Amino acid sequence: MLAEKYFPKGTSRYQALSNTFSKLDGFAALRPERWFAVWSMVLAGANVTHHIEDRWFYWDWSTLTYFLAAIMIFAPWWDKFIQKFSVFPQKIDSAKSGFFIFLTGLILFLLGTIPQGFNHLVFAYGLPYFIFFVVGHLTFSILLKTNANVQQTSPDKKEMVPMLAAIIALTVISAIAGVIHDDPMISTIAAVYSPFPIVALVFPAAVRHIQRCRMYVVFIPAMFLAVRFPWFLVLALLLFWTLRYYHYFRNGVVYPSFKVDHPAGQGK
Repeated sequence: MLAEKYFPKGTSRYQALSNTFSKLDGFAALRPERWFAVWSMVLAGANVTHHIEDRWFYWDWSTLTYFLAAIMIFAPWWDKFIQKFSVFPQKIDSAKSGFFIFLTGLILFLLGTIPQGFNHLVFAYGLPYFIFFVVGHLTFSILLKTNANVQQTSPDKKEMVPMLAAIIALTVISAIAGVIHDDPMISTIAAVYSPFPIVALVFPAAVRHIQRCRMYVVFIPAMFLAVRFPWFLVLALLLFWTLRYYHYFRNGVVYPSFKVDHPAGQGK
């Protein structure tokens, strides 16, 4: 990141911008890094309703309406609500918690279908998206450990095998369901993502494999959905760079990042 070169930590220039970015502390407290996944699930619903009407629609700027914009603003608020009151557990460690996570994805998905109007087919076409939403939560349920040097390390391989096997199976199911529905979005999203958990399962345990699984389970859906909703690319990039500079100037770390195995345990 260029800021690391021109505004190195410890300089007066860095401190001046650090004071400026401190004004975003309240914004950061909202955990906006979660919004990428929340918005992607909402757009998944909008995507399915558009897909049912027109299989070949792409790069349509007119999809950004005041109504959908209002829903996109409401969705992070809803996410914050369920976190604050612990209505739904954030880690999938039982059938009950898995069902609640699935229900969370369903609600976000249905929010996205509102502008186009409800169609009973959205449940069938939306199923692979719900499944992939669960894949994302399963991926983040593999918790990285921190060693004595404050570096992140992966769990033992035997601890990860059941979770990784479930992730791979559900990813394959999402891809197959997408092909059956002639849905190029979810079928491609799942197919492109599948090598990451497979590598984590087949190769020796390493923190970089889990870090990549976490990065791309969010990045891949967001980028593919932007192919049909181009304005989302602008929104995602704006949030990405805002968080990136905020965390650098406030915490001295480059986050979000696509780097792995950070020496200080900051791999994100």
